[in-house]
Amino acid sequence: MAFNRDLKLQKPIVEDYGYSLEEAFNNVKNASREHYRDMLLMYHNQLEAITAKHYEEREVYRVRGKLELLKELFKKDARRKEKKKLKTELVLAKEKMDGVKIPYVDWFKMGEPQMFD
Repeated sequence: MAFNRDLKLQKPIVEDYGYSLEEAFNNVKNASREHYRDMLLMYHNQLEAITAKHYEEREVYRVRGKLELLKELFKKDARRKEKKKLKTELVLAKEKMDGVKIPYVDWFKMGEPQMFD
């Protein structure tokens, strides 16, 4: 006498791939397309975050360069307001830079080590 679970185990391949070769091919093709589309989306998100972080780092270095130039050119206290303004700009730029988070994608765990090549 066959139980329900025995009937379910009789055709596991049909459930995964389909009844015909064309259907199996199309199912696998669609699955791989979705897999690579998701990988591309993760890579795109990571690249956008890296670009945003780079932009914020450039802003920090720009303000820091202005401060150093101000120190070199004007050793006196004649430009206090500008110096304070640049210091607050530097603090804000650093906060923005620290606020940008880069998502970490472990390509090796996903079985895609070629993403590092």
